[in-house]
Amino acid sequence: MSDLLTSLLRSLLALAIVLVLILLILPYVVPLLERLSLGRRGQSSTVKVVRVLHLAKDVVLLELEIRGKLLVVLVTQHYAEVLYRDDTSAS
Repeated sequence: MSDLLTSLLRSLLALAIVLVLILLILPYVVPLLERLSLGRRGQSSTVKVVRVLHLAKDVVLLELEIRGKLLVVLVTQHYAEVLYRDDTSAS
């Protein structure tokens, strides 16, 4: 019985140490992740979702605007196909 109790206390002590380390590191990690993220906050994004049409179960038709060009993409669970791509520049 004492072996079970000591292993339980060791596990709880290890868990407490990990939680304290996470709480100490967390204030430094969040700004670093915001700085390294791909999305730029405060600036306009290059990708804009214009319309989402659910055609069937797991079949979606996406209308995207990427850097001023229009794309229509058919997306299924295992497949994606560009149906329309606007080749003219929108300037």
